[in-house]
Amino acid sequence: MKVIQLKGKYEYQDKPKRYERTYYFYDEEGKVNWSCEVYGQCISAATVYTGASQARENFVMTARGKLLNATYYLENESGQRFATITRKGVGFRWKILGKSNREIARIIDPASKKEAFFRALFSALPDGYAIVSGDLLIATISREKLSDNIDPQPKNIVGKLLHKAMPPRGLTLRFEKNQESALDIRMVLAGLTLLQVQDITGVNR
Repeated sequence: MKVIQLKGKYEYQDKPKRYERTYYFYDEEGKVNWSCEVYGQCISAATVYTGASQARENFVMTARGKLLNATYYLENESGQRFATITRKGVGFRWKILGKSNREIARIIDPASKKEAFFRALFSALPDGYAIVSGDLLIATISREKLSDNIDPQPKNIVGKLLHKAMPPRGLTLRFEKNQESALDIRMVLAGLTLLQVQDITGVNR
């Protein structure tokens, strides 16, 4: 997938307490590849990722602590940890660590440290994010209009006017050329979730 678009939906029926929303990960053709349910900012319960096809291995993201947590563990279906994602400093930064706790990549606000610091103080959001590995840019992340394949046009007149005036938007990740396989896609999905839930949604709670 060269492009991943994240969209959240409220699906409260028969959900346990602390349910927030279900997130779907779409490709550029508007097909769902993964989904997960989030409970309490990914802290109060494990976040289980389910692949849309049987060829995609399910995995789980679990918070290390229950209060002011900033570290999450990723485990495969067998319960083996394959990555850790932890917050790094201020300014909306996440660090992705491999099995040996070696840094693999970071999700960063590309602005300078000073700008990021003041943005964090005033709870304002950066214009975009990036996933980098050392000096290599792997992907960019921004909030963009969702593909028309994801949200079909409304049929009634009022719905059409609202859809045109306020097109649905979502967190959109675009891989740089030849970088789609630079990171385990499961790490990318977990990072996108935390960015949305902790930084973008969480900062406005």
